[in-house]
Amino acid sequence: MMTLTPTKLQPANKHRQEMPSITILLVDDDPDCRMLIRDAITECKVSNSIFEVSNGREAMEFLHRRGRYADAPRPGLIYLDIEMPEMDGQEVLRQIKASPELRDIPVVMMTGVSDEGQMKLAAENGANSYTLKPANAEQFLRTVLASTNYWLTIHQYPERHLPASACRR
Repeated sequence: MMTLTPTKLQPANKHRQEMPSITILLVDDDPDCRMLIRDAITECKVSNSIFEVSNGREAMEFLHRRGRYADAPRPGLIYLDIEMPEMDGQEVLRQIKASPELRDIPVVMMTGVSDEGQMKLAAENGANSYTLKPANAEQFLRTVLASTNYWLTIHQYPERHLPASACRR
């Protein structure tokens, strides 16, 4: 297997202020997929906290801070699988985007479901991105790195953004 040299997710712009880390929630019933996603994010050398749950019901418990997740942090990014037991990813997505407290959290559908109907449904349900899990492990890692790079360094959040002095108008 080839060794990847991940892009470090450090602000390239010297005007960029030190950004607070974003908590990432991985929602996937496959522990191997969660491990690959977690390892790819970890290789990016960012200080973001990564939490994992194995189904949609647990995701909603985590997001609403219920039961054993009473002290869970609010995620700033969610990677969400579609095909899971107890509650599928489309239903989790619908509930997240219907909740005023949660709807602003970016949700990246990270799934092996290459189906145009599911892609359209995810868009209708409010997914911020639909990413396929490539069968090839190296390509899978590259996909996670590219997606994570976008959400952690390029996307601008109201509470995490470039100062006006560093922007073109």
